[in-house]
Amino acid sequence: MSVTDRFRLDGRTAILTGVGPGVGEHVAKAYAELGANVVISARSADRLDRIAGEINALSGGRAIAVTADAGEKADLVNLVAKARAAFGPIHIVFSNAAAGVVYGKEGKGIWDNDDAVWKTALDVNLMATWWLAELTTQDMEAHGKGSIIAVQSCGGFTPLPPAIAYGVSKAALLFAVRSLAKALAPHTRVNCLCVGSMSPDGQEAEIHRGLGLAERNAIKRFGAADEAVGAAILLASDASSYTTGSTIFTEGGRVGTIS
Repeated sequence: MSVTDRFRLDGRTAILTGVGPGVGEHVAKAYAELGANVVISARSADRLDRIAGEINALSGGRAIAVTADAGEKADLVNLVAKARAAFGPIHIVFSNAAAGVVYGKEGKGIWDNDDAVWKTALDVNLMATWWLAELTTQDMEAHGKGSIIAVQSCGGFTPLPPAIAYGVSKAALLFAVRSLAKALAPHTRVNCLCVGSMSPDGQEAEIHRGLGLAERNAIKRFGAADEAVGAAILLASDASSYTTGSTIFTEGGRVGTIS
């Protein structure tokens, strides 16, 4: 197998959650370009249909869109069933959905993390990856080529109050991924992809202004969403066949250079 062939995903089935005009969209299109059939999901049907249509208009893998709330296990059961019905056994899970951030600009500070926020953060940021692993493990054990990629956040490493529920859920995700990596080896590799301050066009979003996120990075700028694609391909493909329980950082050096 050539070096470049190790990055190919021909004939594999990939499920992606949290697909929208950002990292999820770029990764879905990259997986399809490399030959994977992709099942994209989010809560918004309109953007899913657009992205699936754009993928299907190009050469490479096919795409279907399935609306799903990653924090609802029943939705994920349906998502996995539709993926199998369309394309066969699951090979790749890209668990990208995220929720539970509070900004506290006009509220009670850390106490804006009420019970509903905690439940949403834990269900979407932690349990969705667990549920998807549980729902796809029989496929991955059978073909021995499984790869689960949980999208991590700098908030799981460096506290950013008042988003405590979000940070705690992401920190818990890190340990869950390491635990799953140990439990599901050798047929399934489980890794984190830590994505930093990114936007579709690399510009600071209005909701982030005043938080100084770009200034926290060694590279001193926001990232563009397509800058996470290379790492996402690596973790999904045979090019990382000896990598599990690890975290790859695409966050401009925010975590790696913290002082």
